Amino acid sequence: MDIASLRQRLEYLVHTHSSVFAEQILNSGLSCVRCGWCCRENFNIKVTKNISRPSNAISVFPDDIRRIMKGKGLQWDEIAQPDIYSCLDDGKNIRVIGWILRRGDNGNCVFYRNSGCSIYEWRPMICRCYPFFMDEHGIEVMYCEGKKNNIGEEKAKDVAKEMAILVKRYEMKKTRNYIGIISWLGEKLRLSDLLQLPRGYGGEVIVCDGDTISRLSMKKENNGIARI
Repeated sequence: MDIASLRQRLEYLVHTHSSVFAEQILNSGLSCVRCGWCCRENFNIKVTKNISRPSNAISVFPDDIRRIMKGKGLQWDEIAQPDIYSCLDDGKNIRVIGWILRRGDNGNCVFYRNSGCSIYEWRPMICRCYPFFMDEHGIEVMYCEGKKNNIGEEKAKDVAKEMAILVKRYEMKKTRNYIGIISWLGEKLRLSDLLQLPRGYGGEVIVCDGDTISRLSMKKENNGIARI
């Protein structure tokens, strides 16, 4: 991943109308039924030989965190923590790429309560998009246990249009953030260079989220979840 390819990707997104993606979303027949599957830790994703990322290690933008803070009256570290699955070690500092939603002792998102999302109104963009994301070919449909929608053809078309706009907006924001992150790194971002910190890691890290750069001390707690 490098800045030139990311800028090409951004240019493509800017000049591609969301209706292109709406048809693909409509054809999937899916819409969110709030089953909570994506909120729970269901399996691990083997990113590299040394990185095993939980299925619900949810990357979030700073704007997502601020929106939840405002809506729920919570502090930053009650909502998110540095992404311990996307780190780099330059020999002097542990550099962390972005933030993830906090997860509880049971591995589930801390906001998944009573079989539902307790921050649904303020949920992050990535949660609003699921199970639809984008790859170089268009819409990618992630696994979801939700049932096929039965909301009627016309309403389904409206839902698909709205979702296509949201997914495009998310992909553009993610791409811009990565441009900021790689500009900070001053080099290409290679998957092979990434490392995973142990859950509950206590130590100083530098977090770059494409918006700001923060130097933080993560404090190890008894439950193995590091606070900042």
